[in-house]
Amino acid sequence: MTNQETNPDKKKQSSLQGIVWDLLRLQIKVSVTAGIVSFVTLYILQNIVSIPIDASTESFFHRILVLVSDPAIYAVLTLFFTIVFLVTAWIYAYSYGISLKKTIAQIIYQLKQFQRGSLNRKITIQRKDELKKLADELNLLTDDLEQQIVSMRRVLNENATLIDEAEKGASLEERRKLARDLHDAVSQELFAVSMALAAIPKVVHSDPQKAEKLFNQIEKMVHHAQQELRALIMHLRPVTLEGKSLKQAMVSLMGELKNKHPNLEFQCDLKAIPFIEKGVEEQLFRVLQEGLSNALRHASPQLIGLQAHLREERLLVVLEDDGIGFDSANIEQNKTGNYGLTSMKERMMELGGHFTIISYPEKGTRLEFRIPLTNNNLKAEGDINE
Repeated sequence: MTNQETNPDKKKQSSLQGIVWDLLRLQIKVSVTAGIVSFVTLYILQNIVSIPIDASTESFFHRILVLVSDPAIYAVLTLFFTIVFLVTAWIYAYSYGISLKKTIAQIIYQLKQFQRGSLNRKITIQRKDELKKLADELNLLTDDLEQQIVSMRRVLNENATLIDEAEKGASLEERRKLARDLHDAVSQELFAVSMALAAIPKVVHSDPQKAEKLFNQIEKMVHHAQQELRALIMHLRPVTLEGKSLKQAMVSLMGELKNKHPNLEFQCDLKAIPFIEKGVEEQLFRVLQEGLSNALRHASPQLIGLQAHLREERLLVVLEDDGIGFDSANIEQNKTGNYGLTSMKERMMELGGHFTIISYPEKGTRLEFRIPLTNNNLKAEGDINE
């Protein structure tokens, strides 16, 4: 059995295949082509150019020797043959280089797709060299990674119930923590507002400028308390889907936010979300909940939009707002992102996905979440559509 398995490998190793042998064959083609062109050219010349020779010694090679004995003709022929060889070499090398470049470009494109979460597309290369072996290894690596993602998601699904039970047990402590946050943040802010309002009647007539400063301070404190309340309201939401699908939970959440914040506009379009496992939905829900909390707390937006797009073998979920934004390039360079952004990135990595932040000061923020879909997701979606 072992000998039978090793014989094909030996045959493959002994066959003249690979980039080195391709280059050697290329040189042979160049030499043969240039030689044929040179032979045909000499044959034509020895019939065209009249050479006085003895008829008894007339032959093709003799006529060639007599022809090249002229220094001028020899120089011209040498230059001509050199040009023929270089042009032939350029043509063959260019053709081989174009083929090589296309193959490498195909591999690079597939690596980009691999980075963006496209795991079902395979590289197909019609070659028999090292690049073919590289493509096969990349395809095997893609299959292995997809299996790892499936295994990771299976673990997530198995842990979903345990997480639910643990979070229910911790809900009481979480409520106590929220009560402390309300007291330490919002309650203190409101107490300071009440003290400032109590002082206004005393100074509104005697010192109008001081009263105006107090009004400005009160406005800032109320705005800050409003931001804290928005964030705490988001954290009051359950961290699980409570038996709902991701679509249902997010539509319900956006509807509640719209009722509680009538001055803000919320847009939600998640029709493109296919069937995905419960554990993956839980992670996505937490990530989107964190993104909404950050937008309400820090961005001061007028519009928050949430959309989903199905791109080949991956799901793209976009959360964007028109708030004050920030310098995302500076965060990427200095690695100074806050805990919320770091947590979202880590959760996406656990799903084998990719998290992108696009934001500029005064131009809003766009969060992109790319999640690779397995064959199970695509098949289940196809069954549902049927």
